[in-house]
Amino acid sequence: MVDWDNLRIFLEAVRAGNYTHAAKRLRIDRTTVGRRLERLERDLGAPLFEQGEDGYHPTEAGRRALQAADDVTRIIEGMIEDLEGIGAPERRELRLAVSSELGAEFMPQIARFLEGSNQVKVSMRSTPDPADSVTRRKSDIGLCLSDSPPAYVRARKIGRLRQAGYATAPYLDRRGRGLKPQDYEWIRFSGWTQAPAMRRWDSLFSDNVQAVAHVDTWQALRAAVEAGIGAGFMWTFAADADPRFVQIAPADESLGVDLWTAVRDDVPADPAITQLLRFLETELAIPS
Repeated sequence: MVDWDNLRIFLEAVRAGNYTHAAKRLRIDRTTVGRRLERLERDLGAPLFEQGEDGYHPTEAGRRALQAADDVTRIIEGMIEDLEGIGAPERRELRLAVSSELGAEFMPQIARFLEGSNQVKVSMRSTPDPADSVTRRKSDIGLCLSDSPPAYVRARKIGRLRQAGYATAPYLDRRGRGLKPQDYEWIRFSGWTQAPAMRRWDSLFSDNVQAVAHVDTWQALRAAVEAGIGAGFMWTFAADADPRFVQIAPADESLGVDLWTAVRDDVPADPAITQLLRFLETELAIPS
């Protein structure tokens, strides 16, 4: 007979990535985690982990046990959510990694998600490679920019993002409206930025285009354009919705890049992760 408590510890060990982190989440010692998982393997009659090139992963038996544990957890959490008068459950913290080239553009959507959920809190981090953050278990969900599905994760394409040249109305009044794009002063990216989409944008500039400033982050680019320092390539979905920006150069299809959600492919998505994923895939859907 399988002890549910051992199965629950197994599920938490896979989600946490190792026994030490699982022990901290469960508020027990690491030795207890190992002993309980050994007992679970004896009860099931099969090993639950196997070693790979990048660490330990669930075996086939482990993946089936994970799915069963995940199903039971969903039922229990659904019951708790439906019952009244038992007090609010502790908020589940989700770690969301966002491509550094997106900055805080999706913060309004995250705010709406949190307003509608009393069970989840979100910890966001900006990183050049959200998929890598997910595979290393530093984040639960990634919002990635990539021309192809990110490797080693379960990815779903939300849409395709495009860029075009923009400036503010005060800058255009000062510099002149209706000029050719190369006649404006541009904010360019420094050569050592870790953001590949930024380097792609900057590759369109010829040497005779006047650069009035160089930046290395999306936040700095947006702030510089907002301040009227010069023109810059910006995400069309964000700039077109902001009345302060005027498009001065058309979107170039070669600059398009796909937006993906990413989660680990060897860990069942718990209800909180599933809830946030569905929200992101609906709210951030952008036509290809």
